[in-house]
Amino acid sequence: MTMRAERSGLLKYHELAQMQDFVDDEWGFADEFDGPTFLWDPAIGTCAHHDDALRADVPVAPADEAEQIIDRPMRWYLDGIAAATPSAHHSPEGVDVPRADMPTFRLETQALAGVDAVVANATGSTRWLDGTRNLCRAIELTARFLGMCEDRNQEGLEYLKELLQVTRIYLDAVARHADPAVGAQALRMVTAVACNEDFRINPMPMIELLSCCLSFARYDDTCMHAYETLDTALASMDEMARRYSETADEDARFRSMIDDEYAFELADLSGLANDLYASKQSPQLDRQDMELHAHYRFRQAVLLLRHDLMRMSGDVDGADALLREHATTSPLGDAYAARLIHARRWNDLLEFTSTMVADQSAPFLVMFPDELVPYDWESLEEVALQALDDRPRLRDLYRERVLSSFDEDEMPALTNLRRVSTNREWREQVARIVEIYNHEQTHAVRNRVYERMLVMQGLRDEAMRYLDDFPDAWPDLAEIL
Repeated sequence: MTMRAERSGLLKYHELAQMQDFVDDEWGFADEFDGPTFLWDPAIGTCAHHDDALRADVPVAPADEAEQIIDRPMRWYLDGIAAATPSAHHSPEGVDVPRADMPTFRLETQALAGVDAVVANATGSTRWLDGTRNLCRAIELTARFLGMCEDRNQEGLEYLKELLQVTRIYLDAVARHADPAVGAQALRMVTAVACNEDFRINPMPMIELLSCCLSFARYDDTCMHAYETLDTALASMDEMARRYSETADEDARFRSMIDDEYAFELADLSGLANDLYASKQSPQLDRQDMELHAHYRFRQAVLLLRHDLMRMSGDVDGADALLREHATTSPLGDAYAARLIHARRWNDLLEFTSTMVADQSAPFLVMFPDELVPYDWESLEEVALQALDDRPRLRDLYRERVLSSFDEDEMPALTNLRRVSTNREWREQVARIVEIYNHEQTHAVRNRVYERMLVMQGLRDEAMRYLDDFPDAWPDLAEIL
C-alpha cells in the first residue's frame, strides 16, 4: 500500500526536507549497524587498521620494569614540589602537599614521560596480553598520579582521555587479530581496571574504558565477552551501592543528583572533566555520598553502552526497544526519533512524538539544532505530519501556533497554515483564529503573527479592536486603517 507521503500531490515541506537532510548527513548513521551509536566511533577501527602496519611480534617490557619506568618521572615531579613547598610533610604513603600550595600541573614537566614510553612499547607489539597488561597499568598509575596533582588547566585530563582512546584502538586490534580466548583475557584486564576503586567513583572515564568491549561485540566468537564486561561492571557498581542498604535506590537525595543531560555529555566525553577525581573536587561529600552519586550516574550512562552493544552485535530490535523504553533519558529519545526519521517510519514517528509532546516529564531535545526544532518535540511531531501530508492536523497545529505567537520569528506558522489550506479552508481558519483570539482573556503582549494576518486579510475592524489593547501597534497596522 502506498503511503500518503508518497502521493504525487505532496507539498514540498521545508521543515521536512531540512530535517531529513540533517539526520541523513549529520547523525552519522552507519550502514554496518543499521542505526546510531553513542560510544562507538568508526575512527577507532580506522586507526587500528592503520597501526596494524606498525606492529610486530616484538617483546614488551616486563610488568615490574614498566611500572618503574612510569613511576620514576612521576616521583621526581612530586619530590621536587615537596622540596620547594614549606608546607609539605612526610607520611607513610609518601610526601603530602596541601592542595592550595600545589602548582598547576603541566605536561611540559615531563612527569608522564614514562607513560609515553611504556604505551609506545606496548602498542607496537602483537603480543596482545603483554601489551594490554602494560596499557592497563599505565592507565591506573596515570589516574592515580593526576589525582595527587592540581590539574587546573586540565592538561592531565586531556592526556588521560587520549590514553583511553589509544587503549580502545589497541583493543580493537586485539578483537580482530587475537585468538578469542586471548581477546577475552585482554578484555577482562581492561574491565578490572575500569571497575577498580579509582574509576568506580568516576563513571565517565569508567564508561569510556568499558567501551573497549564494543570492538568485541562485532564478532560472533567474542560477542559474549563484550556482554560479560557489561555484566561485570553492573555487578561491581551494584555491590558498591549495596554496602549502604538495599533501599539506596529510594533515597531522594541521590535521585536529585541525576541530571537528564548527563548521558548526552558522555557522547563526546565533555562531561569527563566534571567527574574526574570526584574525591578531591567534592570534599563536602562523604564516601557514601560519592559512591551512591557515582552509582546513579553510572546507571544512566551505562544505557548508552548497553544500546551500542545491542546495535553492534546485531540486536537491532533490542537496541530500538531500549531507546523507546528510556526515551525520557537524554539523548536516548533524540536517537530514537532520528532512527525513525532515517528509516522513514513516519507513522511510528508520529505516535512517538505525540507521546513525548503530551509527557510533561519529557526532556528537551539536545541533539538537534535549535533552528530545526524551535518547538522542541512538537517540531518533530510537525515533521511526521508533513511526511504523512496530514493537512487537517497540520492546520490545527499551525492555527494554535498563530494564536500563541509572540515573535516575528514565528511567522512560518502563518505561511505554513496558508500553504496547507485551500482558499475556502484558509478563510475558515482566519475566521476561527479571530474568533478564538477575541474570546481569550486579556492579552498581555502583542502577537506579531496575528497582526500580520490582519494586514494580509485587510481586517480593518479587527485591527481597530486590537489597537484598543496595543495602541503602539498602529505603525504596523497603518496600511489597512
